[in-house]
Amino acid sequence: MKRIVAETAVMLSLAVIMSLSPYYSWLFVLMSIYSLLTLSWLFMRKAGRISMGHSFLFGFPVFLASAGYSFSSEVSIQLFIAGCALSFVIFYIFAEMTGRTAFVFLTLVFSIFVWVSSPKLVFEKGGYLTGGEVGFSFPTISQKELHILTGGTLTLFYLIYRIIGESRAGYFMRAVGDDETASKAVGIDLRKIKALSILLSGMTAWSAGIIYGLEFGHISPEIFSVEISVFPFIASLIGAGNPFASVLSSFGLVYLSKILNSMYPGLMGIVYAAILILSPKIGWWVYVKGKRLDEKAG
Repeated sequence: MKRIVAETAVMLSLAVIMSLSPYYSWLFVLMSIYSLLTLSWLFMRKAGRISMGHSFLFGFPVFLASAGYSFSSEVSIQLFIAGCALSFVIFYIFAEMTGRTAFVFLTLVFSIFVWVSSPKLVFEKGGYLTGGEVGFSFPTISQKELHILTGGTLTLFYLIYRIIGESRAGYFMRAVGDDETASKAVGIDLRKIKALSILLSGMTAWSAGIIYGLEFGHISPEIFSVEISVFPFIASLIGAGNPFASVLSSFGLVYLSKILNSMYPGLMGIVYAAILILSPKIGWWVYVKGKRLDEKAG
């Protein structure tokens, strides 16, 4: 418990320090969005499912909500709820119908399909076409309110992740993640555990998507990009699968992307590609070194 309190205190301290500058406040929100995306990915990985198409879980509900916002706030809320439910069902079906390896590729292919298909959502409103490559507008709030909301949301889901990790449900998730056959043999309900991990993953990703919309005031098809899909995998790889280290690596990757992309647009994409190519070797070394941290974190 002391470790959790200390880690939470560090994140809250970062939130306070970065609130002192308008730019760093904006950057903190962006960093926290991607940290939430990483935590969402870790929830699913805990039960043995590695998603390489997490941008769908992150972006689909808020993309529908932004399309609905063109008509009314009520329609936006209804579509967001529908998007959450549908994304949960789709990922649960994927988890049920595929093994671990197939799940990785199926989620990636599906997210790419949504990415290339989403620009086709275009409709007329007030004599003008909206949607397509440009996307849809989204409501915004003040930067101060957004900063507080983001810091609170990141802290909340981080605490949920750590508390769940030390609970009976977290033990079952790790057991299923290690060996589904053995877990089933000792009486663990695989379907319930998979559903729980996907639901917790979804709740974290959906919250990150809403904050993303509030941060930019606009949602485009780029929310489904491959770069966003692979980000949590890379952040977790660098963080050795440890939740606190993965959150910090998410912060670092976002900051690095701002530096590199300002030097040359798309340079961070090359870095991601290089890490993915080298991931088997990097993963072996990092996860061996980080195994004890991961076990302590639950």
